[in-house]
Amino acid sequence: MIDHVSLGSSDLQRALDFYKACLEPLGYTVQHQDAGQAIFGANGKWQFALYPAQNGDPLNGHRTHVAFSSPSEDATRAFHDAALARGAKTLRLPGLRPDINDQYFGTMVTDPDQHVIEVVHWRD
Repeated sequence: MIDHVSLGSSDLQRALDFYKACLEPLGYTVQHQDAGQAIFGANGKWQFALYPAQNGDPLNGHRTHVAFSSPSEDATRAFHDAALARGAKTLRLPGLRPDINDQYFGTMVTDPDQHVIEVVHWRD
């Protein structure tokens, strides 16, 4: 359904460093990078892009967030640990959320640009 998602950043290099470390446990790596963008994905697919913000424009919208798929509960925890080590703030600790779904294991953080990032592992 959705081909890719992109976010603006007030500091592209900081965002790149943050997401390289945090997305690695989930299996995402930089697929393309140049002075004006960094694009992450897996298996050659471009799925998540970072761009420098323009003219001080707002970066966030109310209730907007990006959710990444996680291959495991351990990878979800590793994302959370890496995010906190790089300045993220926890909105939801890694764990089960039966109020959402009995199969949901996830976490939510705010990145250094205050984007809300969710990571979800769906149990079998």
